[in-house]
Amino acid sequence: MQLDNVDFAMRAVSVDYLAPARFDDLLEIFVRVERIGTTSITYDHAAYRIDDDGGDTLMATAKATLVCIALDERRPVPVPEEFRKQVMEFDG
Repeated sequence: MQLDNVDFAMRAVSVDYLAPARFDDLLEIFVRVERIGTTSITYDHAAYRIDDDGGDTLMATAKATLVCIALDERRPVPVPEEFRKQVMEFDG
């Protein structure tokens, strides 16, 4: 999605590593929007290793908060309604 004169800057990220990954592991990554605030958005992430037996192992979880900023002023601004609407339509 193209956002006019705004972008998202990383505010905070936390990661919990639960199991080691190896070079040839097949990983499946899930990302969902946890919350859209006035000027920020928080994402939840989960990484799973797809095991040979058909199961999966949770490898890591993460939470990232990004702040919507005006590119010309480099200050927080409200999340654009069009962005908010598209996320809500996708997420249900």
